[in-house]
Amino acid sequence: MLHGRQKELHTLSRLVAEAGAGRGGALIMEGDAGVGKTTLLRHAVAAAGSGTRVLTCSGVEAEVALAFGGLQRLLTPLLDRPPELPELPELPGDQVAALRSALGLSTAPAADLMVRTAVLSLLDRAAARTPLLLVADDLHWLDPATAGVLLFAARRLEGRPIAFLAAVREAGEATRDLPRLTLRGLAPDAASALLDEHGWGTPGPARRAVADAVGGNPLALQELVRLGSPAEVAEKVVLTGTAPLSLRLREVFAERTRELPESARTLLLVAAAEDSGHTGTVLAAARRLAVDEQALDVVEAAGHLEEVPGARLRFRHPLVRAAVYADASARRRALAHRALADELATQPPEGGQHERAVWHRALAATGPDEQLAEGLEAGAATVRRRGGLAVAAAVLHRAALLSPTEQQRTRRLAAAAEAAWKSGSPQLAHPLLGEALSRPADVGTQLELDRLRAMMELWGGDQQAATARLLDSAAALVDQSPGPAVTLAFMAVDGALRSDRTDEALRAARLIEAAGGEDPGYARYGSWLADAVVGRPREGLTPWQVLRTAPEGLSRNDAHRHVWPAALGNLGPSPRTARSFILEACDRFATSGMLAVRGLLLSWLADLEHRIGLWPECEAHAQEGLRMARDVGQPVLEADLLAVLALLSAGRGEAADCRGYAERAQALAVPQGNRSAAGTAQWALGRLSLAAGDYAEACERLAALGEPASPFAHRQVARQAVLDVVEAQVRADRGEAAEQSARAFEEWSERTTLTWPELSRHAIRALLAEGDAADKHFRSALSAAGAADAPLARGHTALLYGEWLRRNRREGEARTQLRSALETLAGLGARDEAERARAQLRAAGGAPRRRGGDPSARLTVQELQVARLAAEGLSNREIGTRLSLSPRTVGYHLYKVFPKLGISSRSQLRDADLDAVG
Repeated sequence: MLHGRQKELHTLSRLVAEAGAGRGGALIMEGDAGVGKTTLLRHAVAAAGSGTRVLTCSGVEAEVALAFGGLQRLLTPLLDRPPELPELPELPGDQVAALRSALGLSTAPAADLMVRTAVLSLLDRAAARTPLLLVADDLHWLDPATAGVLLFAARRLEGRPIAFLAAVREAGEATRDLPRLTLRGLAPDAASALLDEHGWGTPGPARRAVADAVGGNPLALQELVRLGSPAEVAEKVVLTGTAPLSLRLREVFAERTRELPESARTLLLVAAAEDSGHTGTVLAAARRLAVDEQALDVVEAAGHLEEVPGARLRFRHPLVRAAVYADASARRRALAHRALADELATQPPEGGQHERAVWHRALAATGPDEQLAEGLEAGAATVRRRGGLAVAAAVLHRAALLSPTEQQRTRRLAAAAEAAWKSGSPQLAHPLLGEALSRPADVGTQLELDRLRAMMELWGGDQQAATARLLDSAAALVDQSPGPAVTLAFMAVDGALRSDRTDEALRAARLIEAAGGEDPGYARYGSWLADAVVGRPREGLTPWQVLRTAPEGLSRNDAHRHVWPAALGNLGPSPRTARSFILEACDRFATSGMLAVRGLLLSWLADLEHRIGLWPECEAHAQEGLRMARDVGQPVLEADLLAVLALLSAGRGEAADCRGYAERAQALAVPQGNRSAAGTAQWALGRLSLAAGDYAEACERLAALGEPASPFAHRQVARQAVLDVVEAQVRADRGEAAEQSARAFEEWSERTTLTWPELSRHAIRALLAEGDAADKHFRSALSAAGAADAPLARGHTALLYGEWLRRNRREGEARTQLRSALETLAGLGARDEAERARAQLRAAGGAPRRRGGDPSARLTVQELQVARLAAEGLSNREIGTRLSLSPRTVGYHLYKVFPKLGISSRSQLRDADLDAVG
């Protein structure tokens, strides 16, 4: 019976029921060992019923470095026709190959993202038949490769008939953005009821002492009462009451197992050390330690082990396993691992048995062993090819510890740090890097460490320091290794632009240009990049042309071949062309597992889409990038994407969301020296103040963009925000400041070949001029080159022009401009601006074009298109194909459409009046 857990049971049951209704989700249960997480998971499984298929796995401390061991157990119910999954033929070929590799069914290479995508696709297909409940006990002990797959899926379950439940001791950074349920000890009444259930007849004071000593931990309460009489147990608890809870629980289980015969204890230790629980492997390894199979009867009778379907052994509770393993001496643990290694070495290599043998042999090692270290290093390479970078890091770390020389140890620590960083585990990578940097290293390893430190700083630390390190490393390498030097210098450009150091970005570009002696293509690329950095991109140069002319050194690196054209396009004159290329590149990287690179491209993509008015797509890509940045531990990109979302929310008039995104962006960006993100978030807050009519506050916020000492100062962001800056200064009656802002912008705009500044230049002059001059500038702004790619600025300028025309009693012309502004701003979803245009239009004696009064009139053009196709019965993928949108973006549109139409399901669209459109 679950005493005092009715509320938690209800939460779990509701999650399972929501998945059954196609509205899946995830929940992480955290709490101390023995607090009842496993029991709640079992009740959730039981509550799922026959209408839900349950897939389970649990973490084991000894298996944490074995790639995808947990994933194999999770998918076992689907493996009913080995060696093929019945759902596999329905998956794309590259996903099939990745999944087979991860499960040890082939030795082909596979990337992390591809494995994760393949598992999610497989689960989708299984859930199409029957809703799924995924259960992961002791998530913190699962191998990182499996944990990465599960958390990747957990963040993407909304709208799927899949629920994910996991139990952890303590929720960390990897799960911070997922819903969380914290379990604590039982309240006194519930603890008392549990003790009553177990026949605890001692008086109240002793009962309270026991309950207090274990913090109400239900498992500890149940186990303690079995150790002796109530008085004896109470006395022991009182005497040891200051011990940490985890040690106290471990002692409870150890005391129970110590009473077993030696052979039974040895069998338990082997089972605790073995990662898969395979009965045959455990018994065969135990026989090597002179343990016969009768010992299994003894431990089963004692209630410590049970055999489950699939010829596997399971401990009655994970804490039993932990206690058995921790209670054994180091010598006995080494013997168990050695026996397992010897047994696994005799088995066929399929399924990674030989890798597991090497790992167990490493756990048994008591001193340096180069041969074993080499074996682990080779095993890490195999794990890396299968997509288990986080596991590869753990294996390489163990190899480093077994290395007999300092330089070998440093080299392997560096490799472990790089694998951990690439896997999205910065909390593991940083200490490994720190340890490596503190040790002797040869010249090659030292350069590799400097390179890795600079790259880690670029994605997760101080942008100025990262830029300096990257430039220094590039300069040191340029003569002997131009290719790697170019890569580092290219990354330095990214850091320099974020930290508003154009001179350093230009220096990095010139260094790339100078590397052209080895490959003339580098000189060409460096020259193009230098031009783009100073705002004079090559006219007519498309990303596809850049791709086709890649230097030979880049042609072998798929990531850099596509990131270069994307970067030049992002800095170039045509945002729509850049967007098209980056969309293609993102799709490419989605199938190659390049998570860090894809996150960067998503941040550029979201920014471009915001600028050209594709706001739903902007939000979808920004949220996807945000999840990915958190998945792989990239706080710098996280700040970039939060800032874009803040600016988007400001444009939509969503004040609370804007402030939330902006505060989170600046909390990350300011310590990083990421002035681009900090400034963009500040711009969003200034725009919010301007829209609210608080012109003094808007001036203060926006002025910070141009103050060099401000952490929000960023010249490019200030230029993009110039129309808001000048408008705030004009409305706050700060004419001199407005004139200075306008003049500075005009001086820069005369030097650039970009087209977008023309609209802003004329619009700010219109705000400062009077009479015919203002009229002329407004007209020039609205007809400016690039105006079509800046719908928000165009719509806002039309609104300002309409207001100016009204003030000058030109009502007819005002109505024309205000209608245009209203249509543009409403189509974007800029609600407050659109409402302002609507009010001005009414005041000018006009009215917005009406579509009837039906709810569909509130839909944007694209929302209406999506709604009509969905009403015809088309799937999100089919709608996306028709409208050149991603299925995720289609889903986002429908998410917005339903409340506008007052409906809650797709089927209701068929009855909605979507045709009454004027």
